[in-house]
Amino acid sequence: MIIGHETSGLKLNPSTNGNQLNTQVIKGCPCYREFGDEKVCLNNDDVVPINAISIDPSFFEQICNKEELAEYKSDKESMCYLSMYLDRKGGFCYCISQGQKIVINEKNVKTAEIDSALQFITTTDRNRDGVICSDCLYKYLRTLGESSEGFLTDSEREELVASYVRDVSTRMAAELSGYSANSYSDEKYEQHVRLYIKKLNQTRTQWASLTLKLREKKGDRVLAELVDHYRALHRLEAIFLFQVLTLNEPMGETDSLGTLRFMVGISEKVIQLSDMIREKTYDLLERKAMSEGLQKALRKHAEKRKETEYKFSNLVKVLSEISAHTDS
Repeated sequence: MIIGHETSGLKLNPSTNGNQLNTQVIKGCPCYREFGDEKVCLNNDDVVPINAISIDPSFFEQICNKEELAEYKSDKESMCYLSMYLDRKGGFCYCISQGQKIVINEKNVKTAEIDSALQFITTTDRNRDGVICSDCLYKYLRTLGESSEGFLTDSEREELVASYVRDVSTRMAAELSGYSANSYSDEKYEQHVRLYIKKLNQTRTQWASLTLKLREKKGDRVLAELVDHYRALHRLEAIFLFQVLTLNEPMGETDSLGTLRFMVGISEKVIQLSDMIREKTYDLLERKAMSEGLQKALRKHAEKRKETEYKFSNLVKVLSEISAHTDS
């Protein structure tokens, strides 16, 4: 049964930025589980059979605080709306249908934990009605959230962290290389990424050649540095993609935590380089030190650079979140 619009308007991918932090109603719940035809609620570490209906978040958009949840509370204990209310003021999450705090492993689930979890969940992790993958939320909270304390061994946590890193990075590689298919584990995906890496290296060689010519002609120093920054940017992107391909190797042959820190480092360097490119471009334009022809040639690369920077900025947020939990 669906009440309201057919799909949720909430964007659930690493590019959500500030909109995610203003969201108060989430379509989905980490306590909702399905076992065959049976549906149960795991809130308060209990197992309660339920009847679930999917209600669009717009139906609850008038809720301004947790006290108003009483107006929407079902008179049936077995009723589930598959929706959470995030109390931004108090910092905790509530089941709308029952008006209760959401509790996992004897710990109240915080809004900040759900915000972090949503960074790992993409639009492909929703069903046709727009409901967030409950298993994905639950898995995150039991792996990296406060509810994970005492629940996982170090080796189990490392294995799950490796799974998160592989999933997030692989999706990122697909976006960078323009791979549109849904499967990232087949030979077609690997061949596509390797071909893209080859193109990056070819373009990198062209940037290096142009840098050399500018320096030989003793042209504008800032312009030569700008061109060299583009070369370095292509090199870092190629290194990142090659590292992603190695994540498909057997677990025992890769250091998941070392790989995580390496990915964060590469992403941060891409962002730093992009900032330097922006600064030098502005300087050259201000001084009118670039010809119209060169400006036109660099314009298409500038657009691609902005897209790459945006993707890596989102990636570093996600990977840094994992790293922060792992190091604590």
